[in-house]
Amino acid sequence: MNSKAIIETRTSVDQYTAEWHEWHDARLSALATPFGWLSLTGLTWLDEGETTAWEGGPGTFVRDGEWVHFTLAPGTSAGPGKDALEIMGRPGPAAEVRVDSDDRMSARVAPGESLNWILVGHVLYELLNRDGSIGLRRHDSKAPLLSRFIDVPTFPVSQDWVVRAAFTPYPQPEPRRIASAVPGIELDEQLSGEVEFELAGHTHRLRTTGCPGSGLTVRFHDYTNGVTTATWRTLNIGLPDAGNSVILDFNRVYNDPFAFTPYATCPAPVPENILPLAVEAGERRPTQTLSEAGINTPVLVIETSPTPGVESILARFDENGLEVTHVQVAEGEVLPPLAGFAAVVLFGGFEGDDLSAERRAEITELLIDVMATRLPVVGGGSAAQYLTHAAAHDTLTAGRLTFEGMPADLGRLPLAVSADIADDGLFRANISTLGSDGIGYIEIDKLADEAPAATRNESFTITWRDLVERFARLVHPNF
Repeated sequence: MNSKAIIETRTSVDQYTAEWHEWHDARLSALATPFGWLSLTGLTWLDEGETTAWEGGPGTFVRDGEWVHFTLAPGTSAGPGKDALEIMGRPGPAAEVRVDSDDRMSARVAPGESLNWILVGHVLYELLNRDGSIGLRRHDSKAPLLSRFIDVPTFPVSQDWVVRAAFTPYPQPEPRRIASAVPGIELDEQLSGEVEFELAGHTHRLRTTGCPGSGLTVRFHDYTNGVTTATWRTLNIGLPDAGNSVILDFNRVYNDPFAFTPYATCPAPVPENILPLAVEAGERRPTQTLSEAGINTPVLVIETSPTPGVESILARFDENGLEVTHVQVAEGEVLPPLAGFAAVVLFGGFEGDDLSAERRAEITELLIDVMATRLPVVGGGSAAQYLTHAAAHDTLTAGRLTFEGMPADLGRLPLAVSADIADDGLFRANISTLGSDGIGYIEIDKLADEAPAATRNESFTITWRDLVERFARLVHPNF
């Protein structure tokens, strides 16, 4: 029997979608808290007996067995965070905090626990214990990732991804050693049972963590991992009913913190939790992320038809610190949500494209949305026409007379740029024609003629390298 048919009651599409948006909004709010996961700026593991200090930090930390001693630097003020103050009043097996003197404080946390320990202005130091490894995480309520956070992209919401499952609890919790997001660190986990359900015409089983009395959770892999989603994702199931039945709503699958930051120590799924299908539901891979090199600058590159030389241009984007999501629409690849991208670039081959009218309209609509939010947009080759058409849309022109069509004689590889790029000092001198809609047009051939090079190929290489570097400086906050 189809899993859709065995769900006794299903809310209307409008009500279901509204409830999903409430969930998504709450999820974004939880991510964007001042000292939440997006505020992380560092993680350091403490060695026994060695003194550790953060650059610009409030003092020094020394590990002494399970305990960590903090000594305040002269002329610096710091104090226990809210959680630490509460622990001081009621110490327990999970954590203890004590004040040793005016300039020294100590704390310990049990394996698997963490504590928001020391607060210094807008910076919070968190103490954590992972399988006996003791570390400190630094949170900053003014962290770049938190400050620039907009949204987490998701797949389209569909009730086809809502299925009923049978929960079978284990007689006793099953202890397991599992991997984590940090290489070399394993964690203890307690499996509470299994859920069995039908999806895409097959029966599947996933192992659960959590407790039937307080809520179940599954972490799982699927075929979207590493393509459109992170290495794994998580789903909170909730409480089983009296018949041990639960609802799995894959539209509410979410990313664990490791997908946003390298400083998370999330538990991985157990090896059995692999769904042999592409679960195109719930949260996609975050667009805005942090690495040890700093905050990323995500750029969406759309290739409307095979474009000679595009791989070398993408390599230059990477060299200049831009993180590219490359979508080849001619190969049937789907355009991702715009949330979080810093810019959009389109490339098309010399002979145009063979896309359907529907796909062309989809690209044009995306560009209209992009330009309405004043994100930088570039269109190269035959894809430059998309930028011209989008700029003439009523929602952007507001009744103004605009330049009709793309100028002639721009050479074999024209380049169109949105108004905010054309008006920027980095590009203004390179604009050969400026439309009344603000779209600027660049003649690559002309710039190559002016490049100091011995050969024609070398002149094009110099020209593209210069344009990519200028573009990176425009959109990359750290370049």
